[in-house]
Amino acid sequence: MQSEQAVPKDCSIRIDKEGTWFYNDLPIVNRAIYLFFNQHITVDDDGTYSLKIGNETCRLIVEDTPYVVIDVWLEEEAGPGQNTFQIRLNDETQEQLNLETLIIREDNSPCCRVKNEQFPARFLRPAYYRLAEHVVQDEAGRFYIPLNDRNYYLS
Repeated sequence: MQSEQAVPKDCSIRIDKEGTWFYNDLPIVNRAIYLFFNQHITVDDDGTYSLKIGNETCRLIVEDTPYVVIDVWLEEEAGPGQNTFQIRLNDETQEQLNLETLIIREDNSPCCRVKNEQFPARFLRPAYYRLAEHVVQDEAGRFYIPLNDRNYYLS
């Protein structure tokens, strides 16, 4: 006999498209709680986001992406071919932007994969503009970001 996996209950927590968390439509303003919750987001194979703390799991309502990119900058290293783009996320973490995961969605918003490519993250407008400073257009009209003698085309 197979056991059915329990469907996570709804925990009345919502993440809006700007990355703001709400409980019963009231913003979660306690920084420690906000950061703690961010560390416990999980995603199922079907794309359902949950908050998993210990043995307790509850379903999150995510309007767009669970994480948003709030800042991006080019970090120039000493050696050739070692430059990287760094991003800061709404959970106050920083990581290297994998340009191979960068896409431009139908609504023209850039999105990348974060947290070991486990989650999507949408760029907030200020970060989008900082990234756009590095975008180049080729003769065929295609857009790309040059980095370390390689062109990363935007799709």
